[in-house]
Amino acid sequence: MDIQTSTDETLDADVIIVGGGVTGCAMATALADGKRKILILEARTGHKPRFAGELLHPTGTQVLDDLGFLETLRRHGGVDVDGFAVVKSVSDPVTRLPYGEIELQRPTGFAMEHRDLVTGMREWTEKQPGVRFLFSEKVEELTHNAQGRVNGVRTATKTLRANLVLGCDGRHSKIRPLLGLSEEARLLSFSVAMRFPDGAKHLPCPTFGHIFLGAWGPMLIYPIGGHNGSRDARGCFDVTRELSGGPKGASDLIRREYAPHLPPALSKALLESLDREPPQIAANEAIRTAKAILPGAAIIGDAGGCAHPLTAAGMTVCFTDAQRLGKLLASAGNFSDAAQVDAALRRYEIERYRFVRVRELLADALYEVFRGAEPGTRAIREGIFRYWEGSKTARARSMALLSGASSNPALFLREYLTVVSNSTTAVIAGETGPVRGESATMRERLDSFVGLGQKSWEKARMVLRDVRQEIQRASA
Repeated sequence: MDIQTSTDETLDADVIIVGGGVTGCAMATALADGKRKILILEARTGHKPRFAGELLHPTGTQVLDDLGFLETLRRHGGVDVDGFAVVKSVSDPVTRLPYGEIELQRPTGFAMEHRDLVTGMREWTEKQPGVRFLFSEKVEELTHNAQGRVNGVRTATKTLRANLVLGCDGRHSKIRPLLGLSEEARLLSFSVAMRFPDGAKHLPCPTFGHIFLGAWGPMLIYPIGGHNGSRDARGCFDVTRELSGGPKGASDLIRREYAPHLPPALSKALLESLDREPPQIAANEAIRTAKAILPGAAIIGDAGGCAHPLTAAGMTVCFTDAQRLGKLLASAGNFSDAAQVDAALRRYEIERYRFVRVRELLADALYEVFRGAEPGTRAIREGIFRYWEGSKTARARSMALLSGASSNPALFLREYLTVVSNSTTAVIAGETGPVRGESATMRERLDSFVGLGQKSWEKARMVLRDVRQEIQRASA
């Protein structure tokens, strides 16, 4: 059946993008061709400081470069990041995972303070032909034509029409439920975040993102650049979802239970930061969706789901989503051909979930492993360090999955089972006791073996589930 859309004379834009943050800016820039009318609606006025995505893998960094953002972002204080470093304890050597060991990929990621990132991306996006921002416009409803196809939005003050509506409004998306797209959401923990002025120099590897272990949850600390020569760092401390007492309670907890697990200079910088200002607190959620499109509409980036931020995959997903859909719609003109647009949206959904599912699996697995709350995950934690320290090839394979260079679920499962094999050796050697440096008892070793088997089977089932779903999606 032919689906008719409004004529150009009645349209307010060819495409309405809901959300003027980093994803909306990337999406608008990916679609801007000098002919299309692109309207970005942002519910907020201005941009208040808040903790959100700041650390970007090479795959996402390359998208920013392809879309022309990087020069502007460097001017706003952004810095290159050379990889990840994992620190088991202050007495252990640092395990480096450089991006440069991954073949055929950009050797650096990128990081900067979120507010500066948004400011810089909006500055570049506003220069793109045909792009216009409207602030303080909160979408309350979607509009549809007679055939049920999405053809616009309603805000508190106006109705706006377009051939295509894209939800780029983050993990708590308003567009997702308005489209009737379901989600599975779990609260995992909280991140307590603070800025360390000129703190990057205190990191063991000043140009790397760091994961420090030893506390209840992992500590992610990375450089975010700055202004006037400052090399600031961001600290994100994973704490229990039972956190109470607000910023003061969080500050007391970090001082008492997290600072002792950092190198002395970094711990001192942390305590000085807490003396200077209260930390920010953000929920860490796993949100999983099964659909990202309906006729005339799609959701992009975190609106389509998110994982624990430990793996820093969020913005890479956002930017690759935007670039992917931009390329699929490149020949679609002003989006008035509904059949062509919907075919591109269907292809986008297939390709995005093939990319996203491995990111979700990896975030889930690494968070479990780095917390090490159970005998099986403690054993896998020892195994993964054995694996990474054993060869450049092992590190490169893990980083290819982490950074988005590889999206093969079979490769994820192979790598996971290889780590389990290394973990078995660690269990036999008695290295998986609940207290680091103490040998495991026979009972603890037995529990570790049982846990290894359970985790291996659990991850295999998750991979098979995702592969089955994506086969069904592609054949629908």
